[in-house]
Formats: sequence, C-alpha cells, structure tokens
Amino acid sequence: MRAVKVRDSKFGTALVVESLKNAGGYVLGFRIDPPEKLQEALKEIQSLYRVYSANPIFGVQYQTEEKMGSLNEVTVEYQEDEIEITDENNTSDAFVAYYADGYKKSDAEPVFCPQLGLAIEKLKDGFTLESLWEVAGI
Repeated sequence: MRAVKVRDSKFGTALVVESLKNAGGYVLGFRIDPPEKLQEALKEIQSLYRVYSANPIFGVQYQTEEKMGSLNEVTVEYQEDEIEITDENNTSDAFVAYYADGYKKSDAEPVFCPQLGLAIEKLKDGFTLESLWEVAGI
C-alpha cells in the first residue's frame, strides 16, 4: 500500500486506498456511511498497516530449535573402508570385454556355432561360449 486516506469524490467523502506502482498502482475508493464509521475504518486500516509494516508476514514462519556447531565441531575424520572385490568365477572379464564394445560401429563376422545350431557373432579371442553363459548367470 502506498497510502490510506479520506478525500472528496463525486460520491461524497470516501476512504481511498492507493497501492504502489509496482503492485499495479490501483486507487480504490470506498464510500462508508455514516461519516463516523468512515473515520473508524480509516484509523483501523492505518493502525493495521503500521503493525504489518513493522513486522511483515511473508508466508513462511519458522523457529530455530538449536544453534548449529562450528565446522570444526561437526567435522568427522576421514576413514577408508576396507573392501576387497573378488570374482570367484572370473566372469567379469567376458562381461567387461563385451560391455566395452557397446558403442561399436559394426558387428563382427558371423560364424556357425554347432553347440547352438545357429550363426553367432565370432567370439573375441580368449573367450568361450561357456564363459558368456556364466556372465548371464545361466
């Protein structure tokens, strides 16, 4: 609000509320009868505006429960985990070799696989059909 006041209008004495330009710059007029009620309304609105202006409510209210400690108080010393990764079946080698080729530009040449009875992509050197089945968990 920019101002709350009483002024004369073509309808008689009116309560006028003006808003700030960045809030639309509106001028609102209210005719209140009898004139005594007009003065009461003016004083009440001005009083409420002064109270609100001194301590505005922005929509979120909060209370802090406790004060946070300093950075030194809450810092935890670094500890390295003791982890050992093992692969008992050595299946990761086949998986990694084929997974790394995920963005290959062309397929390898097809060869007949008598175990499956159909044509498959030629296996990479050092890998067997059994090692690929182990990767799949079959």
